[in-house]
Amino acid sequence: MKMHRRQFLTWTGMGLLAAPRAFALGDDTRVSISLLAHGGSETLRPSSVEQLMWEASKRTSMDVRERPVAVDPLSTDLFRSPFVVWLGDGEVPPLSQKAVERLRRFMRGGGMLYIDDCSTIGDDAFDTCVRREVKRIWPDRPLAPLGNDHTVYRTFFLLEYPRGRIIRQTQLEGITFDDRCPLIYGRNDLFGAFSRDELGTWTMPVVPGGQIQREMAFRLGINLLMYATCLNYKRDQVHTTAILRRRRWRVKPPRDTR
Repeated sequence: MKMHRRQFLTWTGMGLLAAPRAFALGDDTRVSISLLAHGGSETLRPSSVEQLMWEASKRTSMDVRERPVAVDPLSTDLFRSPFVVWLGDGEVPPLSQKAVERLRRFMRGGGMLYIDDCSTIGDDAFDTCVRREVKRIWPDRPLAPLGNDHTVYRTFFLLEYPRGRIIRQTQLEGITFDDRCPLIYGRNDLFGAFSRDELGTWTMPVVPGGQIQREMAFRLGINLLMYATCLNYKRDQVHTTAILRRRRWRVKPPRDTR
């Protein structure tokens, strides 16, 4: 029997791998995002996840669940989605040792954690906390820049570098095991580019590139979704080029002006 990746994560979290049994997954069969409930992450960018998932459903063949679920790192719900996002702005308290162990287990079991620094340029408080916590989770694996030829930049769209509400860094950082990154960190407030109010108006300006930059942020968000659920199945450049040719896409999109 071929095990569904979400089943594997769920069984890993609940300790059921020794005796798996059939059960109805229901909404868990959809691609989804969970928000890590730590330091106010789950309330920081209202509607941003729903907007990203709506875009993903229109642009790809993914069957998505638009509404995110806030998950405590100590809850078994942590293992119900392969993609967990931690949003942060300012100083946050340290994770408990149990939470550190659970997040490590989640990522070792096939899950991915994306950390998004939502602070303004010049505010490094959250960044300091992230580096402290990542060092606790992976003490022997320091964060390192991901080259711009990394799989995450070509899982669906071909991108040159990461963009969000701002452009503070032109590279993502990550923890790498062989050819897999279970943890990716960005400092450009990616999810800040997605937020709309109840009337559909964008709630935050995107600078310096405006709507073109916002579009590139959406493309990165969709790539992250693909990477979290499919990993490196497109890492072979020959395979990627064949897919792009079949879809009649250009191999290299035009550069946008910043």
